[in-house]
Amino acid sequence: MRVTVALNPTAGGGRHGTRLDAVLDALGRHVDVEVLTTRSAADALAGYREAVERGTDALVAIGGDGTFHTALQAVAGGRTPIGLVPTGTCNDLADALGLPPDPVDAARSVGAALAAGRTREVDLARIDYPDGRSVRYASVLMIGYAASVAERGGRLRWPSGPRRYDVAAVLQLPSFRAEVYEVELDGVAATLPAVLFAVGNTRRFGGKLHVCPSARFDDGLLDVATMGPNNLVATLGTVGRLFSGVPRASDTSTRRFRVRSVHVANPGLLVCADGEALPPPPFTITGEPGALVVPQAGGADGDR
Repeated sequence: MRVTVALNPTAGGGRHGTRLDAVLDALGRHVDVEVLTTRSAADALAGYREAVERGTDALVAIGGDGTFHTALQAVAGGRTPIGLVPTGTCNDLADALGLPPDPVDAARSVGAALAAGRTREVDLARIDYPDGRSVRYASVLMIGYAASVAERGGRLRWPSGPRRYDVAAVLQLPSFRAEVYEVELDGVAATLPAVLFAVGNTRRFGGKLHVCPSARFDDGLLDVATMGPNNLVATLGTVGRLFSGVPRASDTSTRRFRVRSVHVANPGLLVCADGEALPPPPFTITGEPGALVVPQAGGADGDR
């Protein structure tokens, strides 16, 4: 089996850079590896698409959620499998896919699954813009204050690991405010005031926060979660409880909806998905059942 590797040595601040040879060796014990050398995300996406057109048997992204986000654009809706070896900061997608946290173990697991033909279909979310552009994402889309925290956290070089997003949350406090979201949920108009607005295909975001605890990778539905409006202290308390993944009856300002599509009308808001900054609304997000083929390298959100 011929596998094209999408390599991102800077993921997670480069903290796994010294182990990339071991990762490639673990993967290469099961499949033939072609390393794709790129200079930017746009260059990488062009390389991924060219590899798919050439008939590569699979893609494997070595990096974080953002690396996987770029690579999946090349295979969404097709039958070419795509695997992930997590070397990023939060690795929420790796958790959703049930992958080992150690990158060498994950590479071994992904390689073995691909070689044996063990794959499964999982859902994606598709964002459609009025100008005809479309972008897919695999995990959670955030709008507003939470998106600004994710964007700033991705730029910080200290501290290392998920704690940089805690620092970013403090630095972004001047932008902390509620928005009034004008949306349509499966075509039904709604006005939702909130500090946090999320549309999840998976449960976790930003270092194990269970923003959308009911989301599943394989149910064809999207989970919309809003929080607030609250004051800062109340919001921080609710966010802290998201680490457990257990909804609290006392969090009366948290609202959850399970839908097939959501239209967001508010223009100009900051947006991120899979940890990557995306163009602002207006846009429509639609669930795409079974749009991605991934190696069955472990348990997944849909199995838990």
